[in-house]
Amino acid sequence: MASNFGILAKLDFLQTITSNLIAGVNPAIIHNIGKYMALKKVHYLTCVEHLEGDYLEFGVFTGSSFTHSIRCSKKMEKIFPGINDCNFYGYDSFEGFGDIEESDIHSFYTDENFATNYKMVSKRVKKAAGKFNYKLIKGFFNDTLKNGALSDGISKSRVIFIDSDTYSSSKEALNYCLPTIQIGTYIVLDDFFSYKGVETRGVAKAFNEFIEVGGFSSRKVMDYGMGGSVFVISYM
Repeated sequence: MASNFGILAKLDFLQTITSNLIAGVNPAIIHNIGKYMALKKVHYLTCVEHLEGDYLEFGVFTGSSFTHSIRCSKKMEKIFPGINDCNFYGYDSFEGFGDIEESDIHSFYTDENFATNYKMVSKRVKKAAGKFNYKLIKGFFNDTLKNGALSDGISKSRVIFIDSDTYSSSKEALNYCLPTIQIGTYIVLDDFFSYKGVETRGVAKAFNEFIEVGGFSSRKVMDYGMGGSVFVISYM
């Protein structure tokens, strides 16, 4: 007797409809849905562990991920009171990449694609933040990150979200965070498989160097979207 699964698998028109629906969805939508789910997961996991520290995002762009993280924390606060002690820091030039090194050149990572309006983003974040403390730091990383997180009053990181795309910018961001790392810090890398998946370029290279320099061990938590990955620091 044939199972329902076997019968359904032979209905080509259902497979065609499903295929057309998935093929027709803009990849950015698929990626953002995966990213939102990943951020929801890390905020939940840090709350379960009562992990102290702040949220740091590098590459705020339109503010969608930043505001989503704030919303996730708002919802988590109903389950875990007191997590609003977390401060939210967002770093971006809001003007694109500026001058980049030759090894960072990528056809998609251009000022044209990633410049945005700081005032509009600030307004969006303010509306979402409510009582949560946040700060948007405008400027290129070589200026805004040069003194390190400790000098900016950040002692522990709960979640670090790297969405700055290139090796150079990701390296600056991770180096900035280095003294704030603790066991349980989650690091979300939005473009981990860029540059054709080569581990000696882009975000992957920056992350691998960061782990080596810090003497950390990490565990992969999940992959998401069209090329993002999440890791947790498991040993120091």
